Amino acid sequence: MQLQHYSPATIKEYNRELNKFYDFIEHESLDFEELTLVDIEDYVFSKDVNERTKNRTLSSIKSFFNYLQSRGIVTKNPAKDVKSIKLRRKNPVFLNEEEYHLLMQTINEQARGFVGLRDKTIVSLLLGTGMRVSEITSMQLGCETKDRTGRYSLEVMRKGQEMDYVYINQKISLLFEDYLHERRKIQADFDFIFLTYRKKPMDRTAVYRMVKKYLEMCGLDKKKMGPHVLRHTFATALMSKDVSLYKIKELMNHKSLSTTQNYLHVMEEDLKDVVEKIDF
Repeated sequence: MQLQHYSPATIKEYNRELNKFYDFIEHESLDFEELTLVDIEDYVFSKDVNERTKNRTLSSIKSFFNYLQSRGIVTKNPAKDVKSIKLRRKNPVFLNEEEYHLLMQTINEQARGFVGLRDKTIVSLLLGTGMRVSEITSMQLGCETKDRTGRYSLEVMRKGQEMDYVYINQKISLLFEDYLHERRKIQADFDFIFLTYRKKPMDRTAVYRMVKKYLEMCGLDKKKMGPHVLRHTFATALMSKDVSLYKIKELMNHKSLSTTQNYLHVMEEDLKDVVEKIDF
């Protein structure tokens, strides 16, 4: 899996799924080389988990057998023809314009000192670039480049272990520069850009808790309260301002345009209003 550039988190998840599958085979006294499509279906679809997790389990097993088959270890893939569950598309949870202005106002009022500046910078990056949390927490000093206009570009490790550039607008660049100035004053054992107050690298959990804290301070109550809401907000805001799907796809680092099309939901109310203008 490392050869296919999977992230450490994905590799860990696949290992966990395959270990559970192996336990099932042992418990049921099944012959590994004689496994059938029915055996795979029994295991995957009898799990007491949601449908998305069942699909992930099936994907892990399919990938595992594909690997074994490609290496000549097994002659058939019993999971090959098992159909995934068709999931109902869920609209992304996002903040509207009033809500994300309220969020930034709350941070400006509540955030103090280095940690406050750090929080404001991270939230601004999430809202203003659509970066994933893992991309923000993995950034290290030196990944930034400043152009002649004062705008920063960040070279980050994106999903799929690929390096790519993220572009920051003028306003966030000024904030980011202020943070970098303070960050470079700190003597730490790590070169990660974002640190905890104990001078340790921030992880995804720390960012999640920080974002959730400020959303709760605003009195906002969303189905989801983590940083991914801010990533969705970035894409939704661009969509509402008539930015092309292709440009949003590139900025969001989506592999497929169909993923970006999930944000078309923001146009639904506008379309309802448009048809009202038709008069026979």
